[in-house]
Amino acid sequence: MQTSHRAILVTLSSIICSLLSLSAVHASAPGDLIKIACPAGSNASHPCRAVYYFGADARRHAFPNDKAYFTWYADFNGVKTLTDAAMAAIPLGGSVTYRPGIKMVKFPSIDKVYAIDLGGQLRWVQTEEAATALYGATWNKNVDDVSEAFFTDYRAGADIATSSAFNPTAARDAAPSIDADKGMLYSRRNVVTSRGTFDVSVTTLRKNRAAMTTLVAEPSDCGNNCAAKSLADYAAANGSGIGMHGTYFCPPDYANCAGETYTFLWPVYDAATGQMRNAGSLKVHEGPIMAYATDGRYFYFHRTKDFGSSVGGFESVNNAKLAGAISNYPSLVEDGTVIVESESRLDDGMRNVKATRGGVGYGDESVYLVVARGATVVDLAYVMQALGAKFAMNLDGGGSAAMLYGGAYKVGPGRLLPNAIVFKMK
Repeated sequence: MQTSHRAILVTLSSIICSLLSLSAVHASAPGDLIKIACPAGSNASHPCRAVYYFGADARRHAFPNDKAYFTWYADFNGVKTLTDAAMAAIPLGGSVTYRPGIKMVKFPSIDKVYAIDLGGQLRWVQTEEAATALYGATWNKNVDDVSEAFFTDYRAGADIATSSAFNPTAARDAAPSIDADKGMLYSRRNVVTSRGTFDVSVTTLRKNRAAMTTLVAEPSDCGNNCAAKSLADYAAANGSGIGMHGTYFCPPDYANCAGETYTFLWPVYDAATGQMRNAGSLKVHEGPIMAYATDGRYFYFHRTKDFGSSVGGFESVNNAKLAGAISNYPSLVEDGTVIVESESRLDDGMRNVKATRGGVGYGDESVYLVVARGATVVDLAYVMQALGAKFAMNLDGGGSAAMLYGGAYKVGPGRLLPNAIVFKMK
């Protein structure tokens, strides 16, 4: 479908000047709109005119033009002004893409008009008939020209030959926030299962946008007085704002852990050194392992021996480069079925004691980081299944439970941790 629209890159400067008070300086948090204060006499091209979205990935994302901004917001109320130093401390991320389902876009040298779908997907609307059915008889007035400088912020999606291939309203509703559109969502809510309703903190990440990394504080296998760090420190070292505690370990406040402080028994891949800690346990550990490769594939193995006896063996068999892997006990859900009750080493405490439990898993489209309160390990399995996890494993919990989202603790911080799982958004 052809159009005669020309590319226009519109800045926000003139509108912001008239609507924002620039005198106050505020603290900021993920989810905020932010900018720096404008000095006296600053012109329309001054960097102070730019507005950013502070994302849960702990990065700031610029708006490419005012039209993209107004697909997300009705006005500039609530924009916070930061000092230059505070703004500089927040790393830059990709630009904000148009909210799905609101507008269509056109790039100057490409003879196509695109609908915007979830996650900044560009979906070519192939015919005027499809455009009319989706956006009405005046669809051509709903097309924005976008500078080609922002083309790489978008992703290729399936073409739209007929109107049945795309639902603008559903696409819009699937992206209630910029974070959600970029594949990140945190909530604390009640999850209903066949075993009851549970108070759950859950971070949901779009699987094709979330790169998992596992990190270990000690740079080698360790038997006592091992290194440990806060979850926030692990995330910061990875340039991330999203993460969760890892395996069971021996904390310093347990009397029976004397001589084994901050040790853990099961294999965890340390991405910082490219080595599997406790690699000797791969052949014998009676628990699952979840892994992530740099090409975006997630793997789940019922037992660590199924992973292979080494990182090199796994990479060779799966034609993959390992980026993260963590094992624990027990397995909760496999192929969408709760299997935890069949785990032979499941003890009475895991079956019957209500406590704070943590788990990680994934489904067809999402990764789930979960902390359930007042739950047994068996309860946790049903929570993971209810959320949509097809594969899920138990992690540590109790006083070690920690969940970080947008660089802020949603659970914890809890104890220092000898290992952790962190996620960086792609």
